[in-house]
Amino acid sequence: MRFLLVILGIFGLWGRGATVDVPLDLARSAQAWCLLGVDLALPDLATNPGGLPFAASWHLCSTFSSTFGVVRVWAISLSTQGFGAEAVLVDGGEIGPNLHYRVWAGRAGAGLRLGQFGLGGQVRVLRPEQPKALLGGALDLGFFWAGPVYVGILAESLVSFSPYPHEGWPPDLSLAAAWRGDLGGFSGTVGVGFMDLLSLPAWALAGALDFGSVELRLGLRATALSLGGSVESSWFALDWVFTLHPALPLSFRVSFTLR
Repeated sequence: MRFLLVILGIFGLWGRGATVDVPLDLARSAQAWCLLGVDLALPDLATNPGGLPFAASWHLCSTFSSTFGVVRVWAISLSTQGFGAEAVLVDGGEIGPNLHYRVWAGRAGAGLRLGQFGLGGQVRVLRPEQPKALLGGALDLGFFWAGPVYVGILAESLVSFSPYPHEGWPPDLSLAAAWRGDLGGFSGTVGVGFMDLLSLPAWALAGALDFGSVELRLGLRATALSLGGSVESSWFALDWVFTLHPALPLSFRVSFTLR
């Protein structure tokens, strides 16, 4: 029962209309998770393949999460200018008598830059291992505009086959906008996102304030508040985020990135 409540909580957090999307949502790095969807409009995060051509450098990121005290997540991702890939293991432990939940998932994407515009595609693969070995996949398209305000659009599951015989993997659409500039003498980011507009629409507000080697972040949705930050140098970053949900235990996520 507790595992089911966590899955429903993730639906409320991300606005998802299909359980097949949950494992890859859980693969988000601590920085991306804290922004609650606004990360689609940021070029240095690999959640939108349309933004990959605007990445400033390569990133190798490892993430661990204890999601609402029940689901454990391990993820590793590699991204560089124009390309990104990641793998994730989601382990829900025992969800019933002699019944376990364990899913492997992966994503690979590439993008091209046309002036201020970026266009990219990605393939997502889902392989539930327990309680039964299955296989599914989906194809997404991403768009990015690097203007005075960054804009990201992600069209998901344009072509898909669900690993679950009685559940589809329907298409969906999310978009976000973010602005970076001076906020009270410090570098800052503020943004807004509208996720899963074709299934269970959700909104998000997010912001970050950069103090040099330390950055603080905040994300807000109707069902969650995320508080996070990072300590970073020119070659590494340590990111963390805590997520507060009105009906579930505290969620924690940490990422270590080499660049």
